Amino acid sequence: MEIGVQKQTDDEKQAQPGQFNKLDDSGDKKQTGYCGFLTVEYYTPYFNVTETDVIQRIKATFLPFRPDFLNITKENPDLWGPIWINATLIFMITAIANLRQVDAEKENQSFEVGYVPQATALLYIIAFGTPVILAIVMKILGVDLSFFQTICLYGYSMSTLLPITILCYFQNELFLWLIIAYGVGNSILFLIFNLKEELDKLQIQKKYIIIGIVVTMQLSLYLFYKLVFFSYVSEGKIEMSSATQGEKQPGN
Repeated sequence: MEIGVQKQTDDEKQAQPGQFNKLDDSGDKKQTGYCGFLTVEYYTPYFNVTETDVIQRIKATFLPFRPDFLNITKENPDLWGPIWINATLIFMITAIANLRQVDAEKENQSFEVGYVPQATALLYIIAFGTPVILAIVMKILGVDLSFFQTICLYGYSMSTLLPITILCYFQNELFLWLIIAYGVGNSILFLIFNLKEELDKLQIQKKYIIIGIVVTMQLSLYLFYKLVFFSYVSEGKIEMSSATQGEKQPGN
Protein backbone atom coordinates (compact mmCIF):
# COMPACT_ATOMS: atom_id res chain seq x y z
CA MET A 1 0.00 0.00 0.00
CA GLU A 2 1.49 3.33 -1.06
CA ILE A 3 1.05 6.28 1.27
CA GLY A 4 3.35 8.69 -0.50
CA VAL A 5 6.47 7.88 1.50
CA GLN A 6 9.80 7.73 -0.24
CA LYS A 7 11.11 4.27 -0.99
CA GLN A 8 14.89 4.22 -0.75
CA THR A 9 17.57 1.61 -0.76
CA ASP A 10 20.41 1.57 1.74
CA ASP A 11 22.81 2.67 -0.99
CA GLU A 12 20.62 5.68 -1.78
CA LYS A 13 20.49 6.69 1.86
CA GLN A 14 24.27 6.42 2.18
CA ALA A 15 24.68 8.52 -0.94
CA GLN A 16 22.82 11.47 0.57
CA PRO A 17 24.82 14.30 2.17
CA GLY A 18 25.97 13.57 5.68
CA GLN A 19 24.34 16.73 6.99
CA PHE A 20 20.93 15.21 6.25
CA ASN A 21 21.59 11.96 8.12
CA LYS A 22 23.31 13.08 11.30
CA LEU A 23 21.99 14.75 14.41
CA ASP A 24 23.76 17.50 16.28
CA ASP A 25 24.10 17.55 20.07
CA SER A 26 20.52 18.80 20.54
CA GLY A 27 19.03 16.07 18.38
CA ASP A 28 18.36 18.27 15.36
CA LYS A 29 19.83 17.40 12.00
CA LYS A 30 22.79 19.53 11.02
CA GLN A 31 22.14 22.37 8.63
CA THR A 32 24.36 25.18 7.40
CA GLY A 33 23.53 28.84 7.06
CA TYR A 34 22.13 31.44 9.42
CA CYS A 35 18.60 31.33 8.00
CA GLY A 36 18.52 27.64 7.17
CA PHE A 37 15.15 27.14 8.85
CA LEU A 38 13.55 29.38 6.19
CA THR A 39 14.54 27.04 3.38
CA VAL A 40 12.89 23.88 2.07
CA GLU A 41 16.23 22.08 2.38
CA TYR A 42 16.17 22.58 6.14
CA TYR A 43 13.09 20.35 6.46
CA THR A 44 13.97 17.84 3.74
CA PRO A 45 15.81 15.44 6.12
CA TYR A 46 12.67 15.10 8.23
CA PHE A 47 10.85 13.51 5.32
CA ASN A 48 13.66 11.04 4.65
CA VAL A 49 11.70 7.95 5.70
CA THR A 50 10.32 4.91 3.93
CA GLU A 51 6.85 3.40 4.04
CA THR A 52 8.26 0.62 6.23
CA ASP A 53 9.66 3.19 8.69
CA VAL A 54 6.31 4.94 9.06
CA ILE A 55 4.36 1.70 9.53
CA GLN A 56 6.88 0.46 12.11
CA ARG A 57 6.57 3.70 14.06
CA ILE A 58 2.78 3.67 13.96
CA LYS A 59 2.75 0.09 15.25
CA ALA A 60 5.03 1.11 18.13
CA THR A 61 2.40 3.57 19.39
CA PHE A 62 -0.01 0.70 20.10
CA LEU A 63 2.58 -0.99 22.34
CA PRO A 64 3.02 1.68 25.04
CA PHE A 65 4.76 -0.67 27.48
CA ARG A 66 7.65 -1.14 25.01
CA PRO A 67 9.45 2.21 25.23
CA ASP A 68 11.57 1.78 22.14
CA PHE A 69 10.03 4.50 19.94
CA LEU A 70 12.71 7.08 20.72
CA ASN A 71 15.38 4.47 20.05
CA ILE A 72 13.79 3.78 16.65
CA THR A 73 13.56 7.47 15.75
CA LYS A 74 16.60 8.82 17.60
CA GLU A 75 18.81 9.14 14.53
CA ASN A 76 16.00 9.96 12.11
CA PRO A 77 12.98 11.80 13.58
CA ASP A 78 10.47 12.62 10.88
CA LEU A 79 7.61 15.00 10.20
CA TRP A 80 6.03 12.89 7.48
CA GLY A 81 4.28 10.55 9.92
CA PRO A 82 2.58 13.30 11.98
CA ILE A 83 1.45 15.11 8.81
CA TRP A 84 0.11 11.93 7.21
CA ILE A 85 -1.65 10.77 10.40
CA ASN A 86 -3.54 14.06 10.77
CA ALA A 87 -4.43 14.21 7.07
CA THR A 88 -5.85 10.70 7.39
CA LEU A 89 -7.84 11.71 10.47
CA ILE A 90 -9.45 14.59 8.52
CA PHE A 91 -10.34 12.21 5.69
CA MET A 92 -11.83 9.69 8.15
CA ILE A 93 -13.91 12.32 9.98
CA THR A 94 -15.32 13.55 6.67
CA ALA A 95 -15.95 10.08 5.25
CA ILE A 96 -17.65 8.69 8.36
CA ALA A 97 -19.78 11.81 8.87
CA ASN A 98 -21.09 11.50 5.32
CA LEU A 99 -21.60 7.74 5.64
CA ARG A 100 -23.82 8.40 8.64
CA GLN A 101 -25.81 10.90 6.58
CA VAL A 102 -26.27 8.33 3.82
CA ASP A 103 -27.46 5.72 6.33
CA ALA A 104 -29.80 8.18 8.03
CA GLU A 105 -31.46 9.49 4.87
CA LYS A 106 -31.71 6.97 2.04
CA GLU A 107 -33.81 9.20 -0.24
CA ASN A 108 -32.65 12.74 0.51
CA GLN A 109 -28.87 12.38 0.46
CA SER A 110 -26.33 15.19 0.50
CA PHE A 111 -22.67 15.47 1.39
CA GLU A 112 -21.41 18.12 3.78
CA VAL A 113 -17.75 19.19 3.74
CA GLY A 114 -18.09 22.74 5.06
CA TYR A 115 -16.45 21.85 8.36
CA VAL A 116 -13.29 20.38 6.76
CA PRO A 117 -11.19 23.62 6.73
CA GLN A 118 -12.03 24.31 10.37
CA ALA A 119 -11.34 20.72 11.41
CA THR A 120 -8.05 20.69 9.48
CA ALA A 121 -6.84 23.92 11.08
CA LEU A 122 -7.77 22.79 14.59
CA LEU A 123 -6.19 19.36 14.24
CA TYR A 124 -2.88 20.62 12.84
CA ILE A 125 -2.65 23.38 15.45
CA ILE A 126 -3.06 20.72 18.14
CA ALA A 127 -0.69 18.25 16.46
CA PHE A 128 2.18 20.71 16.08
CA GLY A 129 1.46 23.47 18.59
CA THR A 130 1.13 21.15 21.60
CA PRO A 131 4.50 19.35 21.18
CA VAL A 132 6.28 22.69 20.62
CA ILE A 133 4.96 23.93 23.97
CA LEU A 134 5.92 20.62 25.58
CA ALA A 135 9.40 20.79 24.05
CA ILE A 136 9.94 24.32 25.38
CA VAL A 137 8.89 23.30 28.90
CA MET A 138 11.09 20.19 28.80
CA LYS A 139 14.06 22.23 27.56
CA ILE A 140 13.61 24.66 30.44
CA LEU A 141 13.45 21.76 32.92
CA GLY A 142 16.54 20.08 31.42
CA VAL A 143 15.22 17.29 29.17
CA ASP A 144 17.62 16.58 26.31
CA LEU A 145 15.15 16.20 23.43
CA SER A 146 15.03 18.41 20.35
CA PHE A 147 11.91 20.12 19.01
CA PHE A 148 11.75 17.73 16.07
CA GLN A 149 12.13 14.64 18.26
CA THR A 150 9.30 15.89 20.47
CA ILE A 151 7.06 16.70 17.48
CA CYS A 152 7.77 13.26 16.02
CA LEU A 153 6.99 11.51 19.32
CA TYR A 154 3.79 13.46 19.94
CA GLY A 155 2.65 13.31 16.33
CA TYR A 156 2.88 9.52 16.23
CA SER A 157 1.09 9.26 19.58
CA MET A 158 -2.00 10.53 17.71
CA SER A 159 -2.06 7.25 15.75
CA THR A 160 -4.40 5.96 18.45
CA LEU A 161 -7.06 8.29 17.06
CA LEU A 162 -7.14 6.42 13.74
CA PRO A 163 -9.10 3.35 14.96
CA ILE A 164 -11.04 5.52 17.42
CA THR A 165 -12.27 7.75 14.58
CA ILE A 166 -13.46 4.71 12.63
CA LEU A 167 -15.30 3.36 15.66
CA CYS A 168 -17.08 6.68 16.26
CA TYR A 169 -19.40 5.63 13.41
CA PHE A 170 -21.28 3.70 16.11
CA GLN A 171 -23.05 6.49 17.97
CA ASN A 172 -23.46 4.83 21.35
CA GLU A 173 -22.51 7.31 24.04
CA LEU A 174 -21.14 4.74 26.51
CA PHE A 175 -19.12 3.07 23.77
CA LEU A 176 -17.70 6.42 22.63
CA TRP A 177 -16.55 7.29 26.15
CA LEU A 178 -14.95 3.84 26.51
CA ILE A 179 -12.88 4.19 23.35
CA ILE A 180 -11.92 7.74 24.36
CA ALA A 181 -10.76 6.37 27.74
CA TYR A 182 -8.69 3.75 25.91
CA GLY A 183 -7.13 6.45 23.71
CA VAL A 184 -6.27 8.66 26.68
CA GLY A 185 -4.68 5.77 28.57
CA ASN A 186 -2.73 4.43 25.59
CA SER A 187 -1.36 7.81 24.53
CA ILE A 188 -0.36 8.85 28.07
CA LEU A 189 1.45 5.56 28.68
CA PHE A 190 3.14 5.76 25.29
CA LEU A 191 4.47 9.26 25.93
CA ILE A 192 5.52 8.71 29.54
CA PHE A 193 7.21 5.34 28.94
CA ASN A 194 9.17 6.76 26.01
CA LEU A 195 10.17 9.84 28.00
CA LYS A 196 11.06 7.78 31.08
CA GLU A 197 14.77 7.52 30.30
CA GLU A 198 15.07 11.29 30.04
CA LEU A 199 12.74 11.97 32.97
CA ASP A 200 14.76 9.72 35.27
CA LYS A 201 17.69 12.13 34.88
CA LEU A 202 15.69 14.97 36.41
CA GLN A 203 14.85 15.91 39.97
CA ILE A 204 11.65 14.32 41.21
CA GLN A 205 9.75 17.65 41.21
CA LYS A 206 10.65 18.41 37.58
CA LYS A 207 9.81 14.85 36.59
CA TYR A 208 6.28 15.08 37.97
CA ILE A 209 5.75 18.53 36.45
CA ILE A 210 6.36 17.06 32.98
CA ILE A 211 4.22 13.99 33.70
CA GLY A 212 1.42 16.30 34.89
CA ILE A 213 1.68 18.37 31.70
CA VAL A 214 1.56 15.23 29.51
CA VAL A 215 -1.49 13.87 31.35
CA THR A 216 -3.29 17.24 31.16
CA MET A 217 -2.50 17.66 27.46
CA GLN A 218 -3.77 14.21 26.54
CA LEU A 219 -6.93 14.50 28.61
CA SER A 220 -7.63 17.85 26.96
CA LEU A 221 -6.90 16.51 23.47
CA TYR A 222 -9.23 13.53 23.74
CA LEU A 223 -12.02 15.48 25.43
CA PHE A 224 -11.72 18.08 22.69
CA TYR A 225 -11.77 15.35 20.06
CA LYS A 226 -14.86 13.79 21.64
CA LEU A 227 -16.79 17.04 22.03
CA VAL A 228 -15.76 18.72 18.76
CA PHE A 229 -14.72 16.20 16.13
CA PHE A 230 -17.19 13.48 17.13
CA SER A 231 -19.91 16.11 16.84
CA TYR A 232 -19.12 16.49 13.13
CA VAL A 233 -20.07 12.84 12.75
CA SER A 234 -23.20 12.90 14.93
CA GLU A 235 -24.55 16.32 13.88
CA GLY A 236 -24.82 15.20 10.26
CA LYS A 237 -27.67 12.87 11.20
CA ILE A 238 -29.41 15.55 13.27
CA GLU A 239 -29.21 18.18 10.51
CA MET A 240 -30.48 15.80 7.86
CA SER A 241 -33.40 14.67 10.03
CA SER A 242 -34.39 18.29 10.78
CA ALA A 243 -34.26 19.23 7.10
CA THR A 244 -36.48 16.28 6.17
CA GLN A 245 -39.05 17.17 8.83
CA GLY A 246 -39.12 20.75 7.56
CA GLU A 247 -39.86 19.57 4.02
CA LYS A 248 -42.70 17.34 5.18
CA GLN A 249 -44.52 19.99 7.25
CA PRO A 250 -46.03 22.00 4.32
CA GLY A 251 -47.66 18.85 2.98
CA ASN A 252 -49.35 18.25 6.27
